[in-house]
Amino acid sequence: MPASRFSRLPLSLLCASALHSWAADAPAAPASDAQAKPAETTTQQTEQISVTGRQLSDNKLRQQSTASRIIVGKEEIARFGDSSVADVLKRLPGVTVGGPPGRRGGQISMRGMASYTQILINGEPMARGFSLDSLSPELIERIEIMRSPLAEHSAQAVAGTINIVLREDARKRTTDVSLSASQTDGHKLQPRIGLQHSDKAGQLSYTLSGNLQRYDQQESETRSVQRQYDSTGALTSEQWRASERQSRGYSLHLAPRLGWRYGEGDTLNLQMFAMHSQDVDTGETTLTQPLGVAPYDTAQARSDNRFDMVRLNLNRQMPLGELGKLTLRLGGDYNRNSSEETRIESQLGQPDARNLDHTLNREAGLSSSGKWSLPLGNGHSLDLGYDIDQKRRREERVQIGFSDSSTLDPASNTHARTLRTAFYAQDEWDIAPQWALYGGLRWEQISQRSEGGTASLDSRSAVWSPTLQGVWRLDEGKKDQLRLGLSRTYRAPRPADLLDRVVLAENNDEFSPDVRGNPALKPELSWGLEMAYERYLSQSGMLSANLFARQIEDVIRRVKRLGADGRWLSQPINLDSARAYGVELEAKFQLAELMDDAPPLDFRANVGRYWSEVSGVPGPDNRLDGQAELSLNLGVDYRLRALPLTVGGNVNWVPEYAVQSTAEERKQTGRKRVIDLYALWRFSPDARLRVSAGNLGHLDSYSASESRYNGRVSSSESWQRSWTSWTATLELKY
Repeated sequence: MPASRFSRLPLSLLCASALHSWAADAPAAPASDAQAKPAETTTQQTEQISVTGRQLSDNKLRQQSTASRIIVGKEEIARFGDSSVADVLKRLPGVTVGGPPGRRGGQISMRGMASYTQILINGEPMARGFSLDSLSPELIERIEIMRSPLAEHSAQAVAGTINIVLREDARKRTTDVSLSASQTDGHKLQPRIGLQHSDKAGQLSYTLSGNLQRYDQQESETRSVQRQYDSTGALTSEQWRASERQSRGYSLHLAPRLGWRYGEGDTLNLQMFAMHSQDVDTGETTLTQPLGVAPYDTAQARSDNRFDMVRLNLNRQMPLGELGKLTLRLGGDYNRNSSEETRIESQLGQPDARNLDHTLNREAGLSSSGKWSLPLGNGHSLDLGYDIDQKRRREERVQIGFSDSSTLDPASNTHARTLRTAFYAQDEWDIAPQWALYGGLRWEQISQRSEGGTASLDSRSAVWSPTLQGVWRLDEGKKDQLRLGLSRTYRAPRPADLLDRVVLAENNDEFSPDVRGNPALKPELSWGLEMAYERYLSQSGMLSANLFARQIEDVIRRVKRLGADGRWLSQPINLDSARAYGVELEAKFQLAELMDDAPPLDFRANVGRYWSEVSGVPGPDNRLDGQAELSLNLGVDYRLRALPLTVGGNVNWVPEYAVQSTAEERKQTGRKRVIDLYALWRFSPDARLRVSAGNLGHLDSYSASESRYNGRVSSSESWQRSWTSWTATLELKY
């Protein structure tokens, strides 16, 4: 059935249901309520956490959920006054953030598996080009970490899923204002203002959230060296580079939400998320080459960047009496990302080359989903649903003035269309007071069509993804629980990796090869196993130990080779398989839960130890690309009894590690140590001042790589500076 005809069905259902409810007379609401109540009492809270009535704690939500998940609420998100959600994520169990501390662009990963981690916003994939570095924690209601997949979400979650839920409707009229100012090691002051207003007017409720941030900072300061040796071990080339980059710009986020309540469980919600960011990056690089003549002495670069995104969702939930409830969603999104970079290379103080690189990427999408939740009685419920998402993307690139312009296509355009179609069923069953099971089955198909230059792509892949999770509560109070999960997940190749087109690199060498796609790439398929023990303490504390294993087939890895034309080329291929496994420990508790007359201390700790092995790549260290061996977080909070003051801190530590990427290439990443502190002073229940220091000690970032081809050795090392940031935030409630 054509996708365009298929997508009109949920749209018509959604519009018809909305018009029917708006046209209904007000006195009819009680009858609807009466019909909905039996379904409400028997329908299980399956896989979407919707907190109504009395607010449950994060631990209680985690404890009561049949499917394994970690819930992080607003209080923990706001604790350190972070300006970016990426800084919040680095302290959470099993999550690591790459790159220098406090800098933008680091990859977010679960279990050190960045390319296998699925990140969602309100249950939907992030827009391409959108960075979590730009998302303010003030806009977030909660963060959900799911180590095993759920059938209602895409199964592209080999390592796990991080779902970021934006602010929801408040239960009463509230106005929150936050005024922040931050500074990084003597650089310019960077202001930020956040506003959230929620209210109700009869059946209508609304939330208006927004955030405006301006920044002017030293983005990076890097020293690097590249060396090449011939087959006899003699040094043939050595280049030292020292570069600095500054970034100046602003970002604006808006997240309004409207809700209409027709009756018990009968709602219509409209939610928008919009973002605009604009910045100018300037930098200078100095090149020193002891052997031979350097291609340039200095290079100045300027990049003007702009990103715009808007996403709109219409959600309709309708009670069906004894037949449960129906949930429909219709969404649309659009994003535009542009960049214009100018680079001037100079020799002996005189401009020698001027290069211009202009890119413009645009993407538009429509999506629709539906779910029928059917109560089966006796703590048993069944969900049947579908999920359709269509994206159209256009990429344009123009390069002018490159020294090797004869081999570069001055205009490189790509047109791509992706259609993701999925159907699923999920079943949650409280078999006994101590036993509960969750089972799901998802069929997902991805169709991709791309055209770029003279190359074209038309591919289609489909995957069945079953998942089974169970929880055994060892006592009636549910304080001790055992969890077990088995699932099948996958990772689809990126459209650019499938397109058989060569993107030529300026100054082609082993460190900067040409890039080519591979139409023969297959999706990576994985079976996953999870086992966990959880112990919930008397108040808000808990202890947990989690074991996991993954068997991944057709692992995708990029390999380099030297072509007959003398140019280096990088291309993705499918290797044989890989195994990944590890153990994750977590503890958080108040000291008073363990001893009488204890001081008001709260402790938090999580540690993860990870192993992996890629077949076909010689060891040692033939790990999954970018996977750290260990991650550790230790945190403590202290509430002073004589003063309205709370102080706390956290230490994040990742030791150095090495990865043998291929038989010829090896990478090394230096250790990371981040110390964060905060102090919170409560003037009143409606006014607080939060002061925080991030990355105390500011350990510099180190990385290195080495490759061996045809007896030749090439190596590179890089040292990137990091800084301490200071932030003061005034939080007001009205």
